[in-house]
Amino acid sequence: MKQELLRAELLMSINNKREEMIKTAEKESFTSEAVLKVSQDLDELLNIYQRLSVQENESNHPIQDFYIANKKTLTPRDACSANS
Repeated sequence: MKQELLRAELLMSINNKREEMIKTAEKESFTSEAVLKVSQDLDELLNIYQRLSVQENESNHPIQDFYIANKKTLTPRDACSANS
């Protein structure tokens, strides 16, 4: 159950970040610094999601535990470094 909630929360964050990227690109150019930054954040969220999918069969979930413990202040970059 915990895994399902985390997956749903991450998917919502991914979709929100994707929408933010599209809206930013509509206001600015597709190659602007702002769009690039949002795109990098989106990539990091997707990487977290992918790592969670790979770890589903393992008993230890360090990314999941880190995300849940820090989700109010967590940035995608933080979550990626937590797994390193």
